[in-house]
Amino acid sequence: MKGARLILFTTLFCLISAFHAHAAETCVKNPDGSHFCLSQPAQRIISLAPHLTEMVFAVGAGEQLVGVVDHSDFPPAARTLPSLGNYNQPDMEMLLSLRPDLVLVWQSGASPAVLDTLQRLGIKVWVSRGEHIADISVELRSIGLLSGHTAKGAREAENFAHELHALTQARESARKVRGFYQIWPQPLITISNRHFIAEAMQHCGIENIVGTSSSLTPTWSVEAVLRARPELIMTSPPARDFESWSRWTDLPAVKNNALVILPPDVLMRPAPRVLEGIRALCTAADRVRAIQISSDASP
Repeated sequence: MKGARLILFTTLFCLISAFHAHAAETCVKNPDGSHFCLSQPAQRIISLAPHLTEMVFAVGAGEQLVGVVDHSDFPPAARTLPSLGNYNQPDMEMLLSLRPDLVLVWQSGASPAVLDTLQRLGIKVWVSRGEHIADISVELRSIGLLSGHTAKGAREAENFAHELHALTQARESARKVRGFYQIWPQPLITISNRHFIAEAMQHCGIENIVGTSSSLTPTWSVEAVLRARPELIMTSPPARDFESWSRWTDLPAVKNNALVILPPDVLMRPAPRVLEGIRALCTAADRVRAIQISSDASP
């Protein structure tokens, strides 16, 4: 009888312990909706994308970062961390030597081979979607949770969402401004409405003249841009050959003096600094609207 009670007690103890262990897990959602869990917040984190590096610092977990990839240059403290090289082909030997308990990767940037290798080695890998501006708030919360900075992550997410809403609402009834974004001059590569940057433009009331396309970054022609007559043409550094648009003196963007070089990186990375890029876009669009109002008021 005592033996039976001992077995029952042991079984109950194991079940309760398992329950508490599960309850103590830190869980977030993957892009596919499945759950990703850690038994405790990560203390040794590797980021395999510059925007994820920015997010780790944003939630207050910068001191837990032990490795990054090339171009992880913000904040300045990120430049002092060991680099594993290219995000698509990181130095796996170095990665293992850093003994991470969490590796952050970008869904669009990590090669399947790298993901497969990490998972086969039993390393915890969390995948960031990072395709839409709305993902930024969600991922700030997730990285805050995974790194043990839940309150800071939630606060940064709320601040981001609040400021984005304020920027958008301020231009909700404003006139749409026709815009074109140049990624590369030759061939002329731009963005479709499916692209992250096009979403940023929409928050400022800028209508992308390219519209919807099967490609995120379609190739266009100068003739197509001239036909669409954008009022605003934008690019980001290094802004190669951007001044060549000036020769089309009849183009509304040239007449408006609205050939705009945006701050570097801020619109190219799905991280909190995208707000800087959106502010710059909104300022440019507001300026075009003001020129139009001034022109309409002239006798």
